Amino acid sequence: MLDNLFADRVEEMSNGELAEFMKLVGQGDVLSFAGGIPASEVFPYNGLKDLNDRLLNDLGAEVFQYCSTDGSDNLKEYIVGFLGERGINTSKKELLITTGSQQALDLISKIFINTGDNIIVEKPGYVGGIGAIKSYQANLIGIDLDKDGLCVNILEEKLDRIYAEGEQIKFIYLVPDYSNPSGSRLSLERRKKILELAERYDFYIIEDTPYSELNYFNERLPFIKEFDQDNRVIMLGSFSKFFIPGMRVGWVCIEEGMIDLLTKAKQNTDLASNTYGQELLALAGNSGLVDEQLKRVKPFYKARLLKMEESLQKFFPENTSWYQPEGGFFFWVRLPENIKSRDLFQVAIKNKLAFVTGNSFFPVYQDGNHYIRLSFSDTTPAEIEKGIALLAGIIIDY
Repeated sequence: MLDNLFADRVEEMSNGELAEFMKLVGQGDVLSFAGGIPASEVFPYNGLKDLNDRLLNDLGAEVFQYCSTDGSDNLKEYIVGFLGERGINTSKKELLITTGSQQALDLISKIFINTGDNIIVEKPGYVGGIGAIKSYQANLIGIDLDKDGLCVNILEEKLDRIYAEGEQIKFIYLVPDYSNPSGSRLSLERRKKILELAERYDFYIIEDTPYSELNYFNERLPFIKEFDQDNRVIMLGSFSKFFIPGMRVGWVCIEEGMIDLLTKAKQNTDLASNTYGQELLALAGNSGLVDEQLKRVKPFYKARLLKMEESLQKFFPENTSWYQPEGGFFFWVRLPENIKSRDLFQVAIKNKLAFVTGNSFFPVYQDGNHYIRLSFSDTTPAEIEKGIALLAGIIIDY
């Protein structure tokens, strides 16, 4: 392979460890807490089957044709209503449909980042976000999280230093609701403070909302976008986690001028997202199936979350720590100081048990040495108890 001909940015694309873990998701003999994927048994199969026939009858061969780059009008109209019910006043001109919100991250990085630009991310943060941003050779600056989300006092101190040195940041990337991997939820006070800092220092906020609908105990907090008066919050959304991930449909919400730029970037990337998935999702939304599914999945995943919390309390030793998330798919566990997560994984996999080590969720790999991410979404309550008991035994005997 003529690797001397590759672009420099290829060096920033390595995520082999996570890819190795994800291969385990589909192995039937491994009890996996690694996936972080929705449970297939809760997908609205029958409802979609009926809507599929209706879609073909209504639109015919049109659903097999290319779509415009900015996306289906039917879907955008539905999303305008969906967001309006959640406090976001927008229009179709302020929306771009993407191939999952992961593509949105890539497009945003493409139009913003020059080599060496400062970008702030959560620490720990979503590995796909870190990877997308890092692939454009940005300088990632991680800010610590606690149960209430990004630590704004640390953020403010970091911004003061950056700007005092004559530097700037382009944007901050956040998953404010039940973040992957930490499960933290950004408090209302901190949401407002981060927006205030963005206004003071003049940078954008990328607000990614894949888990925002998966709140199991409390009412949803307002999106940061709800308080945005000058279009500095770029909101990303997806129906993947609570509806269907295989459609690969996401969206970006921001003012029309930015949408035009992102649309040009998307056109050069894939021309358009799949028409069929967009139209089926629009029909599912307008028929009420999306709302029905939301009511269905919340108690389904809540039961699994509670089983994992109960099992961790029952089996894990006192020298481990975590907090119970209030939504999403994940628990974030700190291991004893004498155990590195990568070493623990090697022992666990020999026992047909998988999880994700913490390293890939940090801009600096070593910062995740003593953390693991456990997903409860795609394992049954019985499997959760069995797997947590097994993992606890491995930790205790280590």
